[in-house]
Amino acid sequence: MSSQRSDWRERLFANPSRMERELAMKLESCGIHYQTQVEVPITTADFYFPTRLRPTLVFVDGKPHFTTAQMIKDEELRTLLRKRGYDVVELSYNSYSDKKRDELYQQLLSSIGME
Repeated sequence: MSSQRSDWRERLFANPSRMERELAMKLESCGIHYQTQVEVPITTADFYFPTRLRPTLVFVDGKPHFTTAQMIKDEELRTLLRKRGYDVVELSYNSYSDKKRDELYQQLLSSIGME
């Protein structure tokens, strides 16, 4: 394990969704280096990957993110993060299922170039 990545169980001070916990376990079991619940200047990213050209921030969005007000807030924050040089990946889902978890995991791997 990398000293750069803290144990996900210790780093999750927020109330992570089941999807976030399951994705973290899959990443860990595959030996993929990441950080979780990383504070960046204006928000907290669910996952942080120190990718080559610029860091990748991943946000795992469930139902609480589907309200109009939250969608506007998320878009404003993520647009600002992109302007500040981050790659931003948004993974959305309506409800948990193993199939959806695996789909999101594949999207995540693709977004960080580990497909």
